[in-house]
Amino acid sequence: MIRLRLDVFVVEQDCVYADLDGKDLDAVHLWAERSDAERGEAAEAVVRLLPPGISYDVPSIGRVACKDTQRGTGLGQELMERSVRACQRLWPQYAVQISAQQYLIGFYESIGFQIVGEGYLEDNIPHIGMVRPWHSWDQMIQLVSTAALEFEIVYRGLLDNHQPVLDGSWNKMEVLKHLIASESSLFAYMQKKSQAAPESLPAIDLESDGRGVKLVRDLKSDTRWNDPTGGLLSPVGIAETASSDEALIAYWNDSRASGFQMMREEMALEAWWTVQLFRHPQAGYISLYDTFAVMAAHIRHHIHQLRRLDPNLQDLDA
Repeated sequence: MIRLRLDVFVVEQDCVYADLDGKDLDAVHLWAERSDAERGEAAEAVVRLLPPGISYDVPSIGRVACKDTQRGTGLGQELMERSVRACQRLWPQYAVQISAQQYLIGFYESIGFQIVGEGYLEDNIPHIGMVRPWHSWDQMIQLVSTAALEFEIVYRGLLDNHQPVLDGSWNKMEVLKHLIASESSLFAYMQKKSQAAPESLPAIDLESDGRGVKLVRDLKSDTRWNDPTGGLLSPVGIAETASSDEALIAYWNDSRASGFQMMREEMALEAWWTVQLFRHPQAGYISLYDTFAVMAAHIRHHIHQLRRLDPNLQDLDA
């Protein structure tokens, strides 16, 4: 880990500074290495996580480095996403702070960090403080609701309801009914799961973090999915009384709001954020945090699907 940090921060960035600042002794280190790496070989990517009270009053992520051959592969983003999840499970209810190089502001914003304060020089390189808030019920529900609103806008922009989104696939109304079926199934699962005591469930760990990150990443890709439930999420029979687009959208929003209200009431204890909770039929058990992240990514997956009908639709992700 140290070798990669020196290669990047001292040699590549031509910056003479004391990398070994004593904080490594208090840190949790997370790194990626090749499975065939030789002893002493530099890691492919590395980051250190510091508990509250070391650099800031809240946990912090720093010394983020990626080997030049790995840049642009997505490894750096996965490392940061895993780091955020690790901080949240190690030090729950805390925000996470970083000192970001200013040219990477957009990258860190894509992971949920927000700028705080003014820019400054650190080792003669422009930096700025950024904070990622602790996930709360309001924040995570907003994450899903924002994706749902974007879906609505794209959905309403498609005038032809009967054209399949993909050859031999659903039309736009069937896509929406599939989302309703998927969310209804998830909420029913959560209501049943809420009858257990959270302390009786396995704690989230590095492996469950990885499952959540991979599932969200796969949903963002161009992978064509089959129903992993064998037909349970089919649009057939969903909201048959909703004959219009507006009625079906209203039904979707109402059912999602009811589901969220149930979860807030039944899973009010903070302990629910620390356990492996939802079992995705393809990925396995993931955390409550990743359950929301997957819900939002699933909606955006189908936004991408709907846009294939009309390439002139505004790209809301840009």
